[in-house]
Amino acid sequence: MQSAAGLIMAALLAFGVSAAIIPFVLALSHKRSWYDIPNARKIHTNPVPRLGGIGIFFGTMVGSLAVPLLLPLIAPTLWNDGYSISYVPVFIAFAIIHGLGLIDDFHNLHALLKLSLQIVAAALVTVGGFTISSISLPGLAPLSFGILSYPITILWIVTISNAINLVDGVDGLAGGISGIAAIFLGVLCLLQGHGSSAVVAFAVLGACIGFLLFNWPPARLFMGDSGSLFIGFVLATIPLMISPGQTTIGSLMGPVTVLLVPILDTVSAIFRRLRERRPIHSPDKEHIHHKLLAMGLRQLQLLSVTYAACIVLGGFAVVAHFLRRGSADILLISVWIVCLCALWTLSRVSHRRQGLETRTVEPHR
Repeated sequence: MQSAAGLIMAALLAFGVSAAIIPFVLALSHKRSWYDIPNARKIHTNPVPRLGGIGIFFGTMVGSLAVPLLLPLIAPTLWNDGYSISYVPVFIAFAIIHGLGLIDDFHNLHALLKLSLQIVAAALVTVGGFTISSISLPGLAPLSFGILSYPITILWIVTISNAINLVDGVDGLAGGISGIAAIFLGVLCLLQGHGSSAVVAFAVLGACIGFLLFNWPPARLFMGDSGSLFIGFVLATIPLMISPGQTTIGSLMGPVTVLLVPILDTVSAIFRRLRERRPIHSPDKEHIHHKLLAMGLRQLQLLSVTYAACIVLGGFAVVAHFLRRGSADILLISVWIVCLCALWTLSRVSHRRQGLETRTVEPHR
């Protein structure tokens, strides 16, 4: 009951702050003409403000900090689990990554500079001891990464940050996927007895719901990089908070499953661009949402499909928590293989459909 009250309060605070700030952001954006301008690779056709990440950031931070820091002082019977000093660099990193995204929304930073600053923010998380420390295989003793735990952790955080950024291409998609992921990450945190990290997850959920009030199709506001990079960064950090300095590759299998839709989209984008000998950061219209649109799905149908997939994946991650280690690994790896096959099939069918449509509209010679 104590955990439930704190989590509900975190979500409600985050929702309230997010929903309260965004109208002011909208009004200021229209006044100053701060718009996301349509181009050939974007789906929207009219200029739309893209600073929704400001509401998401402040909502998440207020929800995350108010419950563990203030609630024990005001009502210790509702919550008595606070943050240690090691969390200070983590929240500073949250502010840095949001600031980076905000600057990029205005000035379109060079990809290398943007990546470098993401690495700096991710490295700051490791200062507090939040690292991926080892890998354990069935029947073998855990293999410690040693000094390599730092670059491995940074790679994990930067990858998930950009995964949410890449999937942010359709109204309601990134916010909905992130909110669903936050729910299941929060549940996994609770199942492992870590209330503080669950608070952060539920604060993300509340902030995302507040944002979706304005981003639901047709969107009045986009989250921008200040939102997508920030949410991805926080979602990547939450699993590291559960067991500071003791996070293993195996313990990340559940969170990877929860975030599998944006992860697969990002991995396929990287391989696609390498195969075509293009820079990894170069944009295209081959992401999962583009493929679903090419299949003829409307935006609400696309959201229904992706939301349902994320909920099912989150369910598998929770179920795996109650299984023995070997059985859980087999279950989750099987789910990954099925999803990979589904993505391959979607790519083939959507390309074939696009080819047929292209031939249909070609003029007769």
